[in-house]
Amino acid sequence: MILLALAAWGQDAEVSLHGDLKTFFTATFPYEHVFMPENPTGQGVFDNRMKLAAKWRALSFEAHHTTTAITSQSASAGFGTSTGVGLQAPELVDLSWVAFDEDLVWRGRIDRFNVSWRPDGIGITVGRQPITFGNAQMFTPLDLVNPFTPAVIDQEYKPGVDAIRADVYHGFATKVTLAAAYAGSWDPSGLIVASYGQTTVGVTDIGLFLGSVRGDAVVGTSVVTSVGPIGLSSDVSLTAPQGREDDPYLRGTLGVLWRPGANTTVSAEAYVQTVGATNPDRYLGVTGNPRFARGELWLMGVAYLGVAVSQQIRPTLTGSLAAIGNVLDPSAFVAPSLAWSVANNADFVVGGFMGVGARPDDVALTDLIGPDGPKPLDELTYLNSEFGTYPAVAFVQARLYF
Repeated sequence: MILLALAAWGQDAEVSLHGDLKTFFTATFPYEHVFMPENPTGQGVFDNRMKLAAKWRALSFEAHHTTTAITSQSASAGFGTSTGVGLQAPELVDLSWVAFDEDLVWRGRIDRFNVSWRPDGIGITVGRQPITFGNAQMFTPLDLVNPFTPAVIDQEYKPGVDAIRADVYHGFATKVTLAAAYAGSWDPSGLIVASYGQTTVGVTDIGLFLGSVRGDAVVGTSVVTSVGPIGLSSDVSLTAPQGREDDPYLRGTLGVLWRPGANTTVSAEAYVQTVGATNPDRYLGVTGNPRFARGELWLMGVAYLGVAVSQQIRPTLTGSLAAIGNVLDPSAFVAPSLAWSVANNADFVVGGFMGVGARPDDVALTDLIGPDGPKPLDELTYLNSEFGTYPAVAFVQARLYF
């Protein structure tokens, strides 16, 4: 970090400049299917993020610029896995560039660009910024602005959105957040407007969410509490889609966090969504939902259970294992990883993802085309499980912070 005192502003002013360097290599090991390549494939990714921050009294400024280079796409890209860097989002002001977009993708984006004013009891931020609601970790029914899925390798930075946000505080226990974010257009289907209020009663945080998400009316609640050494959390949302073509649907989580020892963390979450399908024959029809395409929904079924265990093996070495299961399939998504803290500002991670479950039926391309062209998704019935569609993916990641 470079820390400079701005003499012109006095001792209250400061500027900091930081940077991140990240490299990834992913290898995908496909199974035999018409939609899979015949041989394993690989992908290399390099990402640089430069971070500038300035502060003077109650005013602050933040700017991040990312530059990302990606080799040819891995076969895993269509099955939910992603490195998590170089992600895009709708822009009110175009602050992105692309140098190459063929075998080698080389692009950049100003991912943060905002000004904040934070006098006592209030905070107002205008510009490109990340926005997150809710407390769930694996399944996120209240995180409706560019959410991550568990198959994303690096979740350190959510893509910034062009937004205005106000946080109002009442004492130490109550906070109200109002936010409006650009999501592609100025009509309701291209805007996200939300309010979230939270207060603390004893050891329990209680939150209420109200919003219009791309035209959908959403109401939700969030509760975080503890019972002895056990942490409990729950996020629930009810969505009423715009128009009359879709029925309202419910999404909800119940999570448990436990630390049986100083070096061990165990977490579990149960999740239900009424918008999913109970039969694998109907899964592909769910993916036709526009909320699935933009990342708000990423699961095709109804009921899930997720478990994650993190163990510090040595002060610089941590292993973890996460698994998410579709209860009705049954099928599972398994993700082991091992992280080594090489230095205070450098990490090295190896890991992978693997789908366990019945593979899709063998099909020919002619089975996917009807007399009038490609068959609708809800008429394609060759899936036999959800996570059985996922290939195996291995990755290596190196991170350097300066």
